[in-house]
Amino acid sequence: MTYNKFVRYVLIFEAIALNAGTGALCLFAPRLFVSQFSADAMPAAGYEFIRWYGVLLWVLAFYVLRILPANDNRLLAPAVEALLFGDIIHLFAIYMFYRAAPIWSFPFFIMLGFTVSLAVIRSIWVYKYNNQ
Repeated sequence: MTYNKFVRYVLIFEAIALNAGTGALCLFAPRLFVSQFSADAMPAAGYEFIRWYGVLLWVLAFYVLRILPANDNRLLAPAVEALLFGDIIHLFAIYMFYRAAPIWSFPFFIMLGFTVSLAVIRSIWVYKYNNQ
């Protein structure tokens, strides 16, 4: 299997399992989503912001699943670069979250692990794409 094909499978997994799945959780059960990371209660408006996060995750999932069938790296490259940029920002957000609530929970490790893994996979893909 080529690295390009591997990355496509990773993007499909991310779009369906991570983005659409987490997006559904945020949209339909924002309290459950938040409770994975903190036992602290939030005001009602806070949970509504979590729903907005779910909307963004669904948009990401749709976009990636929409361009993958074209099998054209020229279309895929800006998406992978944008997702890599998002990974970097997400790592900063994870750091800020940990500073506010320094708890090493299972969901925290999962989030950190996926973000670092996806950032590395995307970095390699972008490097290979730009040097072909």
